[in-house]
Amino acid sequence: MQRLVSPWEIPGIMRKYHYAGAMSSIWMMLASGVFFIQFGNTVGMSNFQWGLMAGIASWLMPAQLVSAIVAQRTGERKKIWFCLAVAERMLRMIGILLALWFWQSGWPGAGVVLIVAVCVSSLSGTMALPPWMSWMADVIPKEHHGAFWGRRTAWIALSVISVTIPAALLIDVVPLEHKINAMLAVFVFATIIGLTDLFIHSSIPEPKLASSEHHHFFREILKPIRDREFRPWLVFHTCWSFGLYLGGALFVQFALEEMGLSGNLLGVTLAITCLGFAGGLTGGWSGKLVDQFGFKRVLFWGHLTWAMLPAVWLTARPENALYWLGAGSLISGVACSAANTAANKLVTRVPPPELRTVYVALSSSAGSLAGGCGAITAGVIMYYFGNSGVTTPLGVLSGFQLLFTISLCLRLSTTVLLIPRIKL
Repeated sequence: MQRLVSPWEIPGIMRKYHYAGAMSSIWMMLASGVFFIQFGNTVGMSNFQWGLMAGIASWLMPAQLVSAIVAQRTGERKKIWFCLAVAERMLRMIGILLALWFWQSGWPGAGVVLIVAVCVSSLSGTMALPPWMSWMADVIPKEHHGAFWGRRTAWIALSVISVTIPAALLIDVVPLEHKINAMLAVFVFATIIGLTDLFIHSSIPEPKLASSEHHHFFREILKPIRDREFRPWLVFHTCWSFGLYLGGALFVQFALEEMGLSGNLLGVTLAITCLGFAGGLTGGWSGKLVDQFGFKRVLFWGHLTWAMLPAVWLTARPENALYWLGAGSLISGVACSAANTAANKLVTRVPPPELRTVYVALSSSAGSLAGGCGAITAGVIMYYFGNSGVTTPLGVLSGFQLLFTISLCLRLSTTVLLIPRIKL
């Protein structure tokens, strides 16, 4: 039943959000992070296919507009989110099992099966986001939003670190012929944790959604675009997402292939995942900064620091890769946590409550469409220059180095030129 949330319930609800968010992130990192990419490489995924899958999954984000409108019209945000989130977790696991079966049967299209299953799973997860964000924003008081989100980020970081290290160690120590089974065990464990998260979430009450006077689909969608205060954020988010995905979509492939770390999953997990999430432990501090000084300052400095990450990747060499990649992950973890907390507060608190789902959906869709273009562009660049490289005034750059150089320039210029235009 939908009901009002009493002030005395808020501390307990925030704790549930922390626990459930940590479990959801554990599922995400185990089922779609380094372990999933290693599994995909094992069943025959190519760099082009990875870029294609990331791009298609991102292009599905506009489906959020559908779930946002349905949630707004029906007012049933919690039910819609729950059904879509269950489908997301189950479909990914089914895709993994099917791909493994086809690969073991000797069928060369296992990677195609994995792409289709992951994209359908991503579609469900994508559509679940606007109802959840609107529901969460109605429950958590506005004045505590930054601190709440920051503490949640810190809980997520600690939990992911405590789980991914044993998982990486398990896969590294088992014999080669059993590694695929160890990965499968990790995915099954992740799915159980991910489903448990949903039932914890479902115990959080849902306030009744504020009614909207807008009932025309396209008019509601165009409302955020016509909002002169919100439009500069959409422009920045779109441009930033293209540069982000262009350099980041194949980053784990860079670590596993070009840096020669495919046989050291524990080291990769520590350097990329754990140190990145360790930087996220500062989320409580950065969240308080957002509440105290406003989101624009944190948004600018967080993105500016985050934008420098490709420069760190460019300096990495196989003999020192873990050190450079780890340092970059730690710094970007701090910056990313701060930037995302500020962006989250901007997107959920600026819109009128009755149109919050639409604003969230349109912001995510704009960024994801651009990110999908960036990911597919990365795959195409690797397809043509991955083996031969390209000659530039700076010398011969490999395909990955070309990606990181372009991404670095795009991220810096986008941050410096477009964030100051946001007047909120």
